[in-house]
Amino acid sequence: MMINKKAQGMSTNTIILLVLGLLVLAALVFGFATGWSTFKNIVSPTNVDAVVEDCSTACALANTYSFCNADRTLRVNEEKLDIKTSCAVMATSPNFTKYRVATCEIDCMQPCEDIKITDKKGTKAGIVDGKGSYYVSALSNNGACFI
Repeated sequence: MMINKKAQGMSTNTIILLVLGLLVLAALVFGFATGWSTFKNIVSPTNVDAVVEDCSTACALANTYSFCNADRTLRVNEEKLDIKTSCAVMATSPNFTKYRVATCEIDCMQPCEDIKITDKKGTKAGIVDGKGSYYVSALSNNGACFI
């Protein structure tokens, strides 16, 4: 005896794709409604410990370029900080002392205009009305230096 089927059931693949689509839609709604900072903590977490270790290694190996000039990105999600600068700046500027990047015996003196601190957009960080907010005179060989 043959049973007459009038409707066709949904396949398992279709159900799984519908559920995944709803999850993605819910994540998008949540992200746009509350801001994307919640997801940023997952995608690009705070990296203070890694930067401190990299700087310590560069100093221990007496790698002058790596310590004085190579850009490191310091990300602290809790403070909404995303700065790109050198280990020398992080070790000497009072703005970064709480991250405990160790000072080094390497001489990193350079002109003020060569010292870089940039934000995630690539613009000089700390510039407020033409006045700098990062004191980096300890690295400058031409006097007081604010970036």
